[in-house]
Amino acid sequence: MKQLFDETYSENRTLWYAYFKDIEQPDLIEMVSQIIRTDLKVSNDVLATSWIFYREELQKDALQEEVRSSIMVRLVDGQYYVHYNMSDFEFVTQREAIANWLQHLKDYLEK
Repeated sequence: MKQLFDETYSENRTLWYAYFKDIEQPDLIEMVSQIIRTDLKVSNDVLATSWIFYREELQKDALQEEVRSSIMVRLVDGQYYVHYNMSDFEFVTQREAIANWLQHLKDYLEK
C-alpha cells in the first residue's frame, strides 16, 4: 500500500495509506501488521500512533452518496484499538465478518 500522509500533531502521529481491495484480501492482516511494525521503528516521541487504511472501492449508501470504507488502528499506552468505518451496505451484509476480521487483526498485532 502506498503511504499518503504522515503527520504528527500534539503528540499524536497519524499515517494514512491507500488502498486495500477488501477485508477478504488473503494477505491483508499480514500486510497491515507489517506496515505498522515498520512505521513503529521510526519513533517520533509521541503519545499515540494511528493508522488509516482506505479501501479502494467507493460504495453508494441509501442516499446515493459515496462512502469509502477504512480500517483504523490506534496504538496508545501499548494497547491496540481497531475499528472499521463501513458503508450501510457493509453493516447490513458483513458486520459480523468485519468484527471477526478486526479481532483477528488485533490478535495478530498483539503477538
